[in-house]
Amino acid sequence: MILDITFLLIYKHGYSATGVSAILKECKIPKGSLYHHFKSKKELVLAMIKERLSPKMDIFFSFENNSNKDMIEIILETIDNISNNEQLVKYNCPLNRLNIELSNIDKDFEEELNKIFMRIKNKIKLLLDKAIENKEIKYINTDSLSEFIITSTWGALSLSANNSTKDRFSNNIIHLKQYLLTLKAN
Repeated sequence: MILDITFLLIYKHGYSATGVSAILKECKIPKGSLYHHFKSKKELVLAMIKERLSPKMDIFFSFENNSNKDMIEIILETIDNISNNEQLVKYNCPLNRLNIELSNIDKDFEEELNKIFMRIKNKIKLLLDKAIENKEIKYINTDSLSEFIITSTWGALSLSANNSTKDRFSNNIIHLKQYLLTLKAN
């Protein structure tokens, strides 16, 4: 429960704006109970990254059950799933938000967040490599393209919560989707 609440508060308000007192209040637990499990806010947030954020990202970018689809279609459907997720559109990708704020604060945060980023990047790269192998797309540098897909999506999500809408995200990300379709082999 502590990790779930920490995830939601930090995702919506940021690390710096979320004090331990806000977490305690939302959890309805005394300070001693929190510090019995976690020695510091940093330790709590590192546990949240490892035990909540990382599994959520792995589930969202799980491509294993798509054997009957072409690889570009799987990536396009993932982008569509982002546009249909109100929380992602409103608050941005939690990995991106935390990366922007926490990577500059501490090397431990940067290391944990980078592990998640690299896992997602490698999953997308494997899809693209398989698409080339299956002759679904022309040869392209799949390493840089996988990173481009992630960062382009993050960019389209990066508007403030008050300015983020599904339509706005869809209008911004359409260029990436059109580009991916041009890669398909004729």
